[in-house]
Amino acid sequence: DTCVKGIDVEEGGDYSSWPEMFRLTSANPEDPTLPNRGDTVDPKVLLAAGVEFHFLDPSGFTYPNRTKEIPWSPPANGTNDPALAQLRSESDYQYADIVVVEDYAEKFYTEHIHAGGDEVRYVIDGSGFFDIRDVNDEWVRMHAPIGALIVFPSGIEHRFAVDENEYIQAMRLFPGAGEPDWSSVPRNETNGNVTARNEYAEKYLCGVDPDLDDHGHDHGHEEQDHSMEGEKEDDDHDGKDNMESMKNDSNTTGTSPATTIIGSTTTIILSSIIGTLLAITAL
Repeated sequence: DTCVKGIDVEEGGDYSSWPEMFRLTSANPEDPTLPNRGDTVDPKVLLAAGVEFHFLDPSGFTYPNRTKEIPWSPPANGTNDPALAQLRSESDYQYADIVVVEDYAEKFYTEHIHAGGDEVRYVIDGSGFFDIRDVNDEWVRMHAPIGALIVFPSGIEHRFAVDENEYIQAMRLFPGAGEPDWSSVPRNETNGNVTARNEYAEKYLCGVDPDLDDHGHDHGHEEQDHSMEGEKEDDDHDGKDNMESMKNDSNTTGTSPATTIIGSTTTIILSSIIGTLLAITAL
């Protein structure tokens, strides 16, 4: 049988709680904080790609006032949301923290995947844009408002930008009792070697990663224009470790041409391997 990309989506479902979604007028907008609004997209497009959406109104419940809290636990003397508590229990989201982003950050807008587990974001205050790849490798932009709780399956390619208000406060949820894994891999570094991406392609893309040909060769990605140095958060999830650029020693005095070629080739291979292993941490 011919494979159909995506998972089956219930016909006639109620998707009225989903926020507005649309195509981008440009794959790489000059200003990602502007809507760059194209045609409207039906929620079933992202449902087929494995994205889940819940709406939980945070008003009336106790959360930090426009500040981060890492980690976060429901305050003992606060007013806590029973719907959030139920969802956390059902999905085993034992870890939670609250982060604040108040400016456009290129590291978040570099297209990437999360290899350590699903990405779960709950917008407590403010708003922002999540750009998500559908099963046909086209962008869908979701303007996530207060109350949006979005689950991105591990391996799906996406990126984030604040909107014109340049402010969002969001809760990050992670399953299990261990330390959360916020690491991510830029799209142009997956190269068919990331298990989470391969599993996503198998489940949602008929086993065909659009970045690879039928023989598993990396095509690169012509839309990956937002290049950046690799970054990782520290234990407080706020520090940055910038990768130093690799430099090849051009001094070949006293060596034969063959030795020079071998040395340069080895350096290039090592640089490629190191670059593949580094990852950024994203919202």
